[in-house]
Amino acid sequence: MLCLTLAACRGEGRPGISRAWPELGTMMSAAAWGADSERVARALDAAHDSVDRIDSMIQRHRAIPALDSVRGEIRRRTGVTLVIDSIVPGYALDRAALGLAGAVDSALLDVGGQYLWIGGPGRLTHRVVGIPDPDNTLRQLAWVELRNGSLRTRAERNASPAAVRSVTVLAPTALAASAWAAALFALGCDRAVTGAPPEVSVVCADSTGVRWTTELQNRVSLPAARAP
Repeated sequence: MLCLTLAACRGEGRPGISRAWPELGTMMSAAAWGADSERVARALDAAHDSVDRIDSMIQRHRAIPALDSVRGEIRRRTGVTLVIDSIVPGYALDRAALGLAGAVDSALLDVGGQYLWIGGPGRLTHRVVGIPDPDNTLRQLAWVELRNGSLRTRAERNASPAAVRSVTVLAPTALAASAWAAALFALGCDRAVTGAPPEVSVVCADSTGVRWTTELQNRVSLPAARAP
């Protein structure tokens, strides 16, 4: 699984600096690594301030043009109308990442279970992320290798046999990951796996099993009982 206890993660032998705050009705966690620990700590505070501003805008019902633009694009391409709340965490993660630019070697950000991994050239650039079974979060449906970018999972507990249980999207940006996870969850696994746009990768679970898009070949592993 991903380093969920962020303080336990390590980057190139350096201890990570970690923080956690309540934001957006959930928790934001962040860990980052770099040669200058004071600079890294300031960058984490700047990342949090970015998310806090977004939280305030949402609380005041202020429009965020980037969110409206993405909702319009998803509706045009899929016919699915996204709820704003479903994509705010992704937007917040992308804004938080701007506060880390140039100050950290690598970082792992999490808002409400959506992850954004930032790795640098010549450094560890991937993490293995567990995709929880929505009916029992102590079990994993699969594990997927997350490289630079974001991962977002949408899931439904006790889904009917014909329904999607879980859709996980990997994308270069967190906003794209959250938007496409919401859209593809609504469309179902067949369309999610065969019709996903080229800029995202998908792992989808339904009554037929766990499937993924071709570019994730050799990056997804299944529990022994589920392995082909």
